[in-house]
Amino acid sequence: MENRSLTQRILALVSVCAAIWVFTYVAGPMLVNASQDFRTLGDFIVRENIDTGMFYYTDLEIVGHADHNARSTIEYMPHGPGPTPGVGSATGAPADQ
Repeated sequence: MENRSLTQRILALVSVCAAIWVFTYVAGPMLVNASQDFRTLGDFIVRENIDTGMFYYTDLEIVGHADHNARSTIEYMPHGPGPTPGVGSATGAPADQ
């Protein structure tokens, strides 16, 4: 396999940098402005002065509460009528079998 010339490699680097710049400063803001949900989230981040690197972790109190509440909703989901899974034996079979 033949190596690409220096000119081709530099052109590829410049193209990738330009694509990243366009996404960051053109496409990203257009996406935020196109959706009310994204706009609300963006306004909240600016208003609360949140470092967006922290947003995806539980370093923020509000994100920690949301994570805790989401996990609690899944773990303690209400069950409808009928036998509760796991009641009666270690295998999860109903007690009357």
